[in-house]
Amino acid sequence: MASATLQFELLREIFDLARAQRASLELDDIDRVLDLMAEREVLLDRLTRIAEEHADVPENVVMFPPVVDSMNRDAIALDTVIRGILEHDRQNEALLQEKMAGIREELPRVRQAFRAATAYRPIDSTSAYLNRRS
Repeated sequence: MASATLQFELLREIFDLARAQRASLELDDIDRVLDLMAEREVLLDRLTRIAEEHADVPENVVMFPPVVDSMNRDAIALDTVIRGILEHDRQNEALLQEKMAGIREELPRVRQAFRAATAYRPIDSTSAYLNRRS
């Protein structure tokens, strides 16, 4: 399988995971978001290894490029998917920041409600004193 084709397939999977992350964020399913991030890491590692394998061409080897039109189409396809991933990641980050801001705003109210609930808790009337001599 050609390097560009494999790279495209991996990037497409990463794109799909970015979309799934967005859906999970909208559902407040943070556990799923973290699972998807782990899946992305695996794909990114594979993508990095592929790039490194093709970058280590010895100096005495001359790579003959395939047809220029094919190279341009591959580059455009890869660029399009990468831009899509970046856009989804930007939207995911914005959504996550929005949700975190909401949590920050809600925390003082939760603390206040907890203090109020604690203040109304009945005091335990039974003594905690134990007579150790008996």
